[in-house]
Amino acid sequence: MKPATGITGNMTAVPRQWRPGIGVALLMAMMGAAAPASADVDRGREVAATHCTRCHVVGDINPYGGIESTPSFIGMKYLADWERRFEEFYILPPHPALVRIDEVTAERSDDRPAFVHEIVLTLEDVDDILNFVRTLPSPAR
Repeated sequence: MKPATGITGNMTAVPRQWRPGIGVALLMAMMGAAAPASADVDRGREVAATHCTRCHVVGDINPYGGIESTPSFIGMKYLADWERRFEEFYILPPHPALVRIDEVTAERSDDRPAFVHEIVLTLEDVDDILNFVRTLPSPAR
């Protein structure tokens, strides 16, 4: 019997009775890898509640908060590229003036106004925020 050569390999080399099970196993593995752990979602909610609610309405955390000119998290989900925006928010204005990603973005400049309290996050924090935002309702289109 010739061995299978990967996911797109020759399935005829796999015994017929195993084929459905292999497909199900691959699908479950892919779904498991894509689904964030509830701890990541909870942590993302906590980080968002601590830092993002300064300016944004964040789901049901602060429905009457935020700054009027900033988009809400759910409102951001109207945009086709919302996931990319959440992944890279710290490089999109005005965030560079407020947020630093530990070991990624530059240290705070002395030129920044003293009244602006810097937010220091990690890339894990950014991922957790995105995992939390994925759980928020998507706007009807």
